[in-house]
Amino acid sequence: MSSEEMEVSTVPRTRGRPKLAPDAERRDEIVATAMQMFRQSGYAQLTTDAVAARCHISKRTLYKLFPSKAALITAIIDQHRQLMLRLPANYDDVPLDQALDLIFGNEIDDEADRERFAFLQLLFVEAIRHPELEEISEPHGKGVVLQLLADWIAHECARGRLNVPDPQDAARMLMDMVAGSITPSRDGRIAWVGSERRRAYVRECIRLFLSGAQVAR
Repeated sequence: MSSEEMEVSTVPRTRGRPKLAPDAERRDEIVATAMQMFRQSGYAQLTTDAVAARCHISKRTLYKLFPSKAALITAIIDQHRQLMLRLPANYDDVPLDQALDLIFGNEIDDEADRERFAFLQLLFVEAIRHPELEEISEPHGKGVVLQLLADWIAHECARGRLNVPDPQDAARMLMDMVAGSITPSRDGRIAWVGSERRRAYVRECIRLFLSGAQVAR
């Protein structure tokens, strides 16, 4: 056999169907599509059948990554939570007021700010209509947010930058303060005060929190 023939024979051949997208990549695509559908049509219309059809995949493929509608909703809430609270992350070299400003995503532009709170309002409204959504969103949304913030506060206490009796209580107090900028009414509607006003409100909450919790240098 000539060297030219040997070179050709050693080239790997591709057979059958092209390789499918990795699960992590496909998972992200499904969540993005599902979130868009949730925004457009609400909780009731967000079925696994509809999501599979919109993503052009089989229900079997969808169920491999999201075995239920609850799992899909949880993933949507997880993704949105990361827009609301930038934790976990390393802020060790950042002044505490700037760190909290970043943690609460206070630096994003007006359009992104309005979009994330439009989703939050939709979640509040839909949770009132569908109690099962509230059962999912409470532990995976607010519950995780409080724990992540408490963990960060505990970390800063251990580093000597904060001093609070109980990081869990401190996290709840801080979140209650910040949530005052977006408190929904009984029907779940949020009175949008504008990004500039909301940022100023959150920064005042941060200032007040740190005035009592920050260790003097």
